[in-house]
Amino acid sequence: MKSLFLPALALTAALTACSPDPKPEPKKEPSKLGENPVAAPLDYIAAIGKAQKASIGRLETAKLIDAIQKFEAGESRPPKDLDELVTMKYIAAIPPAPAGMRLEYTATDGSFKFVPTAPAAEKK
Repeated sequence: MKSLFLPALALTAALTACSPDPKPEPKKEPSKLGENPVAAPLDYIAAIGKAQKASIGRLETAKLIDAIQKFEAGESRPPKDLDELVTMKYIAAIPPAPAGMRLEYTATDGSFKFVPTAPAAEKK
């Protein structure tokens, strides 16, 4: 039994010793927020800016919802279009849609949503 064990052990050692070295992993540059501690202050400022834009968008949406509800309560019907809210002074101005989006209003139920704008047709 010992005569089979030593050659098998030697063969196993030779195969593992001759295996190719694993390829070293390429160095990756920090590309996401929080990966580079040196850029942490800049990442923090960028995150504050994104949060501020998002909260302003939510506030404008809430103002528009409130104006539609007040119009419906006062006039007993939803507005025909959003411009009617401005002309009847329920809201000062229609809030702008986020970049790449447009505001779509449904007069039957007084709802609205933001939909992506269609990409421009390619010129030939």
